[in-house]
Parts: sequence; C-alpha cells; structure tokens
Amino acid sequence: MAGRPSTRAATGAHSQVFDAPAPRHSRGTGMTEFPLTVAIITGEYPPNVGGVGDYTALLRGALATNGVHSLVVCFDNHGADSPDVVRIKPQWPRSYRALRAALGHAVPDVIHIQFQTGAFQMRPSVQLLPLVLRQQLGRPVVTTFHDLRAPYLFPKAGRLRTESLKVMARTSSAVIATNPADARTLRRWGLTANTIPIGPNLPSPSDGIQPIKGTLGFFGLPTRSKGILALLNALATLDPAVRPTLRLIGASGVPGAHNDVLAPEVIDRIARFHGVTITRTGFVSPERASFELAACAAIALPFTEGASLRSGSLLAALQSGRPVISTVPEHPEDLAEIARLSQLLLVPRCDIRALSRAIRDALNMEVWEANLPDRFQWPSIAQAHAALYARLVGCTR
Repeated sequence: MAGRPSTRAATGAHSQVFDAPAPRHSRGTGMTEFPLTVAIITGEYPPNVGGVGDYTALLRGALATNGVHSLVVCFDNHGADSPDVVRIKPQWPRSYRALRAALGHAVPDVIHIQFQTGAFQMRPSVQLLPLVLRQQLGRPVVTTFHDLRAPYLFPKAGRLRTESLKVMARTSSAVIATNPADARTLRRWGLTANTIPIGPNLPSPSDGIQPIKGTLGFFGLPTRSKGILALLNALATLDPAVRPTLRLIGASGVPGAHNDVLAPEVIDRIARFHGVTITRTGFVSPERASFELAACAAIALPFTEGASLRSGSLLAALQSGRPVISTVPEHPEDLAEIARLSQLLLVPRCDIRALSRAIRDALNMEVWEANLPDRFQWPSIAQAHAALYARLVGCTR
C-alpha cells in the first residue's frame, strides 16, 4: 500500500506525489513479491459529484478484493488529498508535469484512464495522455471510454474532433468499452475493444425496506438527457387523484456549459405550473441514496436517447428491486439481458402518453427482489479488469 504522500516540485499544478509502494515478502520463500498496482487517472472523484467518479471509487473497492492495489490521480482540485489520491489542478497542458511526477514516483504496473470528455472539461490535451505516458514512463496504458463524445478543439474543427479520440484509442495499450454501441464504434475504427460493463453506481440496499405508496423516484442529476422534462410533462397528464409525488434523489447539480442540468428553480416553476409535487433529498451518501431508491414505489429514468448500459443510475435503480420505467434505445438489442428483467418497463422515446401510462402501471406493480445479471455485479467487473491488467503486465515483463 502507498504510504504518506511525499512532496516534490511539480510545476504548474500541485506538489503532491505518491510514495513508492513498499515491497512485501512472500511467506516462507524470502523472495520479494510486489502487488499489482494500477494508477487510475480520472477527471472527477468523490466527494465531487459525478458518475465517472462514483464508478472509479466502486471499481477500486472491488479491485482490492482481487489483489489489485489502486492509486488515483484526479484532475480537479476540490477535496483533500489522501495517501492514495492526488488531486491536480486542471491547467492543461501544464498539468502534465505534475502528473508525471506523481506517476513516476508511484511506479504503477498499469496506468488506467477513465475517459469521459465532459469529466475533463472537454479539454483535448487529455487525448494525448496514452501516447505521452507510454513513451515517458514505459508502462501500459488502458483507456476506458465512458462515452465517445468528441472534445471541443477550435471553431470548425469538424472531423478533427473525432480524430483526436481515435488517436487516444490507437495509442492506448488496450481500450475498454462499457456498452455495445461504443464497442461497435471502436471496431469501426479498426480497434479491438474489451467490453466490460459498468455496475450500479450505488451499494445494494438493505433488506426489508418498504416502498412508500405514491412516490415516484428520479435518481441522479436532473438533466434534459435523463428525461426530467418529459417526466414532468407525463406527470402533468395524470389525474391529480393518482398523480405520485416526484422524489428527486441526489444533488441538484449546477447548470453549466458542459452539462444539460436543469436548475432547481426551473424545475420547480414547471412543476408548479403542472401541479406536480416535488420533494428532494439533496446530496446524500451512497448508502442513503440506495435506501431512498428502495423506498420509492417506482422509479423513472426516461432518457431522451433511450436506456443505455452506460448509465450507472439505471443499474442502481434496477438493483433497488423496484419497477423502473425507461425508454427504448435506437438499438434495443444493446440492452442485452437487462431488457428481459420483468421489473423494467420500456416506452418509446419522447412519447409522453406512453410514459404516463407506464407510470400508472408501475405504481401498481409488485415489488421484486433485485436480480441484476452477474456480469453487471462489481466482483465480476473487477475480475475482468484484473485479468486485463495481468495480461498487459505479462506482455511488458
């Protein structure tokens, strides 16, 4: 395990670096045994709110049970450092030096980039990380693409935006797609993609939680793409006598240039106009959010582009064991065995009438036990990662 962080000059961002992990000895052999260590680079990490950050924290916990020690380099400067988490102020490209100092001192076996364009403030410099780090540190670099949104480069950049993603993928030692759609895109680019799904972005709820009748849950940031506007409009069409209370679970977020979050005052104004009652939890711990989901009679996540295996919120909702309403994606087969879960009700995208009918039906459905397929469970996800890391390390030794 890494010890207390050391301090070195790291111009342009931060002076924090990891201590090199101490070797340990195999019992009875006298030989030195080093645990497999992966350094994870991410644009967000708890306590900051964000799906990739939550995913990274849960992945680290699951990796630890598979003998993989992990460190985190996070490109935000909000929150405290810890012995195995270093935060670097995102000042591209000056942040490179701080990153090299942290990774060079830690000497990880594998470097793993959790890439989502929005989590790195749409900065194109991030796409060069696999090339630079492999050349300068001589370590394999894995990139997980949580989406394939092209970054902003400059006005009228056009196809160069996508080309920058191709460079990132092609200069990585291995790439991971979290869903079939992104895997298809990577294959079109001539790449072999390791498809490893994400898991629920919350812990499992405790047993025995009773749902509150007439409560419809919505989990995560209230964004247009997650369908918050469609949901409000659908609730407005229901008879007030059977209209549920909408329970918004999680932080409200802050509208910005790189997201489509709806401000609380906008949501409240629309809700008042339609006569929809809203309650909010605000930011809560993962354990509390899991409890809140299980306490709802049903959950609605009517994504404007359709349900996707990119969504940890969808998987967390299904994990709760409650009826979940979502929307049909462009390629329904991409949902694989998730689509066959009896608790999942899929309606056409942007169909307000179908959504309102599904809400009414879901509120009268039975409560199920959570039964996510094994490959969406964190132990299986961690095993797939550990196997990939071991394969790459074996190729470089």
